Amino acid sequence: MAESISLDQLKAAFGTYVGTNQRDILRLLTQPTYSETFMTTKQSQDLVYRATKAVISDLVQGFQEGWTPKGKAAFTPVEIMQRRHKIDLSFYPDEIMDSWLGFMGDESIDRKAWPISKYIIEQLIIPKVADNRELALIGKGTYVAPVEGTAQALGLSMDGFVTILKHKHTAGNSNINFIPLAPLTVDNIFDQLESFGDQVGDLYKDMSMNIFLSRKWFSAYHRKRRDLHGTDSNYDGMKTMLEGTNLTLTPLPSMAGENVIFTTPKENFIRLMNRNNGASSISVESVDRQIKVFADWYESVGFGIEEAVFAFVPAT
Repeated sequence: MAESISLDQLKAAFGTYVGTNQRDILRLLTQPTYSETFMTTKQSQDLVYRATKAVISDLVQGFQEGWTPKGKAAFTPVEIMQRRHKIDLSFYPDEIMDSWLGFMGDESIDRKAWPISKYIIEQLIIPKVADNRELALIGKGTYVAPVEGTAQALGLSMDGFVTILKHKHTAGNSNINFIPLAPLTVDNIFDQLESFGDQVGDLYKDMSMNIFLSRKWFSAYHRKRRDLHGTDSNYDGMKTMLEGTNLTLTPLPSMAGENVIFTTPKENFIRLMNRNNGASSISVESVDRQIKVFADWYESVGFGIEEAVFAFVPAT
């Protein structure tokens, strides 16, 4: 059964008045996909993306004439599971004909080309998919297998990177560098973030990397920094790089509400896809006055080398 277009409030307010201006339709703000811009996107048609981590132990030693072999190369697998997502939406565009939105119907053309159909697809569906991916999947998604014949709740079609870090932290058997910090507060966030930077490996401090955190803690850091150093003659209110490092504080919408903090090189922060980049290939069908809109794509996130990830995950 098709989901109907909700017009109850519209009809109650405007009756059957026929409008003439699409610009009078206001949309609720949505969040564009943003976090993926800080990742390295890899395309793979395999259900499991596989790479190999190569490590060699220390080699250099003092000279002596005798043969004293030293050093060993080790290769270990890295795997990221592909997850498949979809959207299925159906509606009857005719429902708008006797409403204020009647001007967005056009009986002279196929219903899937009606202005209301195009508006729903271009101005509502596509932005909403980006919003769902950013706010509920890429960072905080928790994978649960779908139940046959039942539409799945949002946020269950993949593990997000925050979820992965939490699972690894709980398991206690990964090679991720988990950094101990005090529970975060608005009073200690400045010191705690500086402590985080101090505990990142020396080789990584000089790399241009982002420290990812929520907007809440990003704002709290700057306010505390202002309170502590706002009167300094060289104070720069927009400074986002931690003192003594090449690490830049970077808030992500996908981490809203989270107390996790982490950093890793961009090439190690992986977003996996197949052919479609999100819901970039949408199919639209017009069947018996009903419009069906559907799309599917593969998308997952993960980390390459665990040793190159530095993270604070609070105790649960």
